[in-house]
Amino acid sequence: MVVVAILAGMVALAVPYISGRNQQTRDFLRDITVLSKKLHRNAKLYGVVYRLVFDLGQEGERERVQKYWVEKSNGKVFLRENEEEAELERMRAAKENPNDEEKQKNPKGFELDATIIKEPRQLPKSVFFERIEIARVKEPVTAGRAYIHYIPEGLVDEAALQIKGENKQAWTISIHPLTGKAELTAKAISLKEIKQQ
Repeated sequence: MVVVAILAGMVALAVPYISGRNQQTRDFLRDITVLSKKLHRNAKLYGVVYRLVFDLGQEGERERVQKYWVEKSNGKVFLRENEEEAELERMRAAKENPNDEEKQKNPKGFELDATIIKEPRQLPKSVFFERIEIARVKEPVTAGRAYIHYIPEGLVDEAALQIKGENKQAWTISIHPLTGKAELTAKAISLKEIKQQ
């Protein structure tokens, strides 16, 4: 009886902790899917280019802190095929030279949009982005930053966000290029598999 009582007490203490973490994960997944639709709508409504920014941290960091936020361009932005790689290279150079004002400038004029997300949001500790695939970027992003653009003409970067959780849990958020709709799937799927469906 004593052993059963001790086990019941341990379960009673653990349940709120576990359910709280599950709720944080659900809130995060819901937030990304809602954000995508909102940015698609706002880009068309206001005639402005938005981008959803994911900071996956640097490869090899002991405890990578992953964050996401929204940026808005102060002018029209024309996206070229190789632009993502050039932007990632610019970000690396800016990080290596924090005192060089020229390297710190963003040529597209993107700035944090605090009207949608006040400040960068950190991922719950129980989940992390394993890789982000974007149709116009050759290689999947596994470290550094990834950008999903929403342009006024109603187009969005087609993307697949692969997310890992505890106990081998996996999700994929796929973003549709014409509607901006983000669909959640409870397994890891590549962008190529999504296109074939």
